[in-house]
Amino acid sequence: MVVPRHCDPARADLSAWKAHGMRASASGSFDFTGMEISENEIIGGADAYHLQPAFSAGAWRFCAVQLGGAERLLDCTREHLLQAGRAADPHQLARMGQAAIAAQGARLWVEAAAKRAEGGDVGDADALIAFVNLTRAAVERAALDIMELAQRSIGLPGFLRAHPFEHVLRDLATYLRQPAPDKALVEGGEHVAKSSVRAGDLWRG
Repeated sequence: MVVPRHCDPARADLSAWKAHGMRASASGSFDFTGMEISENEIIGGADAYHLQPAFSAGAWRFCAVQLGGAERLLDCTREHLLQAGRAADPHQLARMGQAAIAAQGARLWVEAAAKRAEGGDVGDADALIAFVNLTRAAVERAALDIMELAQRSIGLPGFLRAHPFEHVLRDLATYLRQPAPDKALVEGGEHVAKSSVRAGDLWRG
């Protein structure tokens, strides 16, 4: 439903939202007692939100947000190393290369998932859902790798609240915790295991 903007703010309870990251966001409960909702304020029918393949395939969108956070961490790391005069260190360069590989790999997954999900022709719905589920796992793994590499590169300064890296790290760590990641990975793997085509042709068409 679209809740009218003139609703009493006292109906919202955000007291439980004390997250480690994403502190600028808000999440909580809302009391609808006594409110009248008109037909033009209702979007879709009962359970329309969970209709497949749109529900699972739409997860590419939060993958894109996670990717943006991971890429921002890479930018923060590079900026820190340049300002600290440590960008020429071979160990730092190796970590920078590893982080770039992870970021680009995740970007390729997200872009491909977006094209499949939003291309207009769903085709094999099960294959689409499996692809996006695997995209979730790929982006999470890449983001976690970039987080570790960035922490090693920046060191203790990156854990001080005044450092721009610190809040990006907290926000990304929090937003990576999307529901049922293991279930999504298993379902993606199941699609691959049951397929009769070669690995190189799994996602063609």
